[in-house]
Amino acid sequence: MKAKRGIWKSPEINLTLREGEIAAIIGPCGSGKTSIMLSMIGFLPYEGTMMYDGVEVSLIDKTYLRSKIAYVPDEPESYILNNRVFDEVAFGPENLGWKPKKVIESTIKALEMTNMLNLYDREVSTLSGGQRQRLAIADALSISPKILLLDNPFSNIDWEARKTISKTLEELCDHGLSIILTGYSMEELYLKPDRTLFIGEVGKPYEKKASYTNPLASERFVEVKDLWFNYDRRNIVLKGVSFTIRRNEIISIIGKNGVGKTTLLKILAGIYKPSKGVVLVNSRKPNPHLSVYVSQNPSAFLTEATPREELARSRSIDTVNLLEKIGLSYLLDRPIHNLSLGEKRIISILSGLCRGRLLLCLDEPTSGLDYMLGHRLGEIMKAAVSNNVTLIIATHDISFAEAYSDRILLLERGIIYEDWRRIFQ
Repeated sequence: MKAKRGIWKSPEINLTLREGEIAAIIGPCGSGKTSIMLSMIGFLPYEGTMMYDGVEVSLIDKTYLRSKIAYVPDEPESYILNNRVFDEVAFGPENLGWKPKKVIESTIKALEMTNMLNLYDREVSTLSGGQRQRLAIADALSISPKILLLDNPFSNIDWEARKTISKTLEELCDHGLSIILTGYSMEELYLKPDRTLFIGEVGKPYEKKASYTNPLASERFVEVKDLWFNYDRRNIVLKGVSFTIRRNEIISIIGKNGVGKTTLLKILAGIYKPSKGVVLVNSRKPNPHLSVYVSQNPSAFLTEATPREELARSRSIDTVNLLEKIGLSYLLDRPIHNLSLGEKRIISILSGLCRGRLLLCLDEPTSGLDYMLGHRLGEIMKAAVSNNVTLIIATHDISFAEAYSDRILLLERGIIYEDWRRIFQ
């Protein structure tokens, strides 16, 4: 597959996928992995030959094609259309004209396979990022596709769900499902591919931090005492959370999907108010003048046409210069929503940093990042600390947390644990 000039750019690939096989496309951010997948379902034109079941893809009716090839995007929020979980998963089979009984059966089965059945009646807006990613996988499985395209599918999903969903997908492959998935390294795939295509360098893995002593960390800056939070009487998320953060520290919060990591960050950013307890940032109640929350959905956070325009309002750190320093100046004048997920995430974090707040709350900051961009994010975090910014990040990326955090806290069953290693193991 070759790119036509002016349409989209990707390396030439050659791949034959047989029934029941798994193929992986490994490459860095912006290398064309998503574009390749979108061309497979008829969203983007391509040059070369691409056939499904012996017929050229460009000649196949798009509705029929998408009933056979299901795509799971790396930004699921952009593809979710319904307010309720069950309705969202049922949308695909209904669109294909299936009978009501078959729609219900396929929806329940897809929710079971992704461990989402207990959330069938939840509002999608209340789901965590990882739960939404699982919802997107359930959407795809609900139409019983012949080929499943997974675009960086496990980036927001916790470690237990990754294992469970991977096992389910492998079992489906035993019954004839074929899978093509993308990723930034073999380690993060969680599925053993029958064939693998490499389309660029992704960088070296993170190395565990030798020492967690931060010479810049000083007095207490964030204090959380007996924090409780609930959305309603049934959904109590945080249950007496207590911890402190010193000024200029980098703290990572790890935990399963839906345990309240995002909720905690939004409380520290002054977006949510606690149901009970004390939360202080620099001896004051959290508010937008003290801290900023950077969403795990970068497209929702970015508002300008190009990175240069997005970063032009910097108040304390020359973020444009910082972008040049870490070798990403080539992004400055590109259309911002044409960037890869990882590139948009870096720009959204720099955009949050340029607001000039004392506390930066980053939600899943490495989701969509290859190792090269991950290390550059680490450099951005170090630059922030040297400019008197304190950081707290919610993440499933434990290797990144071990490389760049001063401390790691585990949020489990609504409570924070400092001795995360013992409990996690």
